[in-house]
Amino acid sequence: MDMLLLKTFMTVVAEGSFSAAAEAMSCVQSNVTARIRRLEDHLGQPVFERGRGGAKLTQFGWRLRQHAEDLLARVEAAERDLLDAAGEAAPFRLGAMESTAAGRLPALLRDLRAHCPRAPISVRTGPTGELLKDLWERRLDAAFLAGPVDAARFRSVLAFRERLVRVESALMQAPGPLLAFRATCSYRAKADAWLRSEGLSDTEVIEMGTFDGILGCVEAGVGFAIVPAHAIQRFIGKRDLAIEDLPEPYSRSETLLAWRLDHAVTTAHDALITLLKSSPHSAAS
Repeated sequence: MDMLLLKTFMTVVAEGSFSAAAEAMSCVQSNVTARIRRLEDHLGQPVFERGRGGAKLTQFGWRLRQHAEDLLARVEAAERDLLDAAGEAAPFRLGAMESTAAGRLPALLRDLRAHCPRAPISVRTGPTGELLKDLWERRLDAAFLAGPVDAARFRSVLAFRERLVRVESALMQAPGPLLAFRATCSYRAKADAWLRSEGLSDTEVIEMGTFDGILGCVEAGVGFAIVPAHAIQRFIGKRDLAIEDLPEPYSRSETLLAWRLDHAVTTAHDALITLLKSSPHSAAS
C-alpha cells in the first residue's frame, strides 16, 4: 500500500478538511484530492464524506484509520531504527512545557547536540495535557511534562524538581487576575488548587499562549502568574518583580521526561536520558 496515500489520509483525518490537510502538507488541495481518490479507487470504497463541515470518515474510513495508524507507526519505527543504525542520525521530536523550554532546555540542547551532532532535533511546546496527547498519537518521541503519568501507557524518568512561585510586578497596587496557560497546563491546575484553598476560586483568569507573553504582562502590572522559580532566574534583578513561594504542598512539582511504552528509544533519546541522570541540569537542581 502506498505510504504517501496513507499519510495524506491520516493528515485529512487530523486536520478535518482537504484544504487544511493541503496546508499542513505544504501542497495544493488538488494533490490531496487526487491522492484520496487514488486511495478510494484502490480500496473500492469511499473513506470520507465531503460536506460543508469538512471531511468526515465513513464507516469504512474508520476501519482504514485503525490499520493506517498501525502501518505508519511501524514504517516510521523501522525508518528511525535504520537511520540510527546507519550513523545515529534518527530524528528526535521533543516536546516541552513553555517554562521548561525557556529555562531548562537551552543548556540541555547544547549538550545533546554535542553528543549527537547528526541527529535532527525538533522541539514543540505546549501544556502537559496536549503533550501527552501528542505522545500517545506518536507526533512526539518524548516530552518534558508535569507528572505523574499513566504507567500503563508511558515510561518516564524524573528530569527536574520544580519550586513554584507567585510572581507579580513590585509596583502592583492591588491584586490582579491570574495570567496562565490553558486549562490543560499543570501549573494552571496547581494555581487553581491553591486559589481554592485560599477561598479565592473566583479569581479572574486571563489565558495566554506564551511564557514570554505572561511575563511581559506580569511586568506591566496586568496580573500575577504561578511559574517555576528556575524559569524566571534570568529576570531577577533586571525587572521589578515581587516573587513569593507558594505554600506547601502547592509549591512542589516534578517535571518528567516521558515517552510511550512501545516507543523504541533512539541514540539521541538515550543520550538525553543519560544527560538528565548525570548533568547539573538534572532533578537535583
